[in-house]
Amino acid sequence: MPIWLIEVFGASDLEGAFLLILLMTAPVWIAMIAFPYNRAVRQLAQPMILPPLYCIVLFFLLWNAYKASVTPEILQGVGYSQAKEFAEHPIAFLALYCNLQILNLALGTMIFQKAHRSGLRAPVELFMCWLVGAPALLVFQIRLLIVRRSLR
Repeated sequence: MPIWLIEVFGASDLEGAFLLILLMTAPVWIAMIAFPYNRAVRQLAQPMILPPLYCIVLFFLLWNAYKASVTPEILQGVGYSQAKEFAEHPIAFLALYCNLQILNLALGTMIFQKAHRSGLRAPVELFMCWLVGAPALLVFQIRLLIVRRSLR
């Protein structure tokens, strides 16, 4: 099915799916930032608990991409143009964005757990991780180095 046809007739569904993916991890991020000492948050915000649960959404999107015959296109070769063409399909884009959200959450839960073990709160780093992902790890590592030096 042509991409323009999907975007014209499925615009509201695509917008809704994007907002769902964007906000699906929001409760976890808000809980880690606002309630870091809550026992339930500390037990649930684990890298091997929540991100795999959110993978269910990703599997659903990948299944829809397979049903829409998007995935066979990537088997024609591996290169920039093939990857760009694949990512331009609305369902493939949603799957890639969902994957990004899950990876950010996995990194954020690791930062959250390390901050808790170090006796720190990391609201700025967690918020950064929610928005931009990996650069928050660098900020968190610098903060850990500064805190460790000040304890000496």
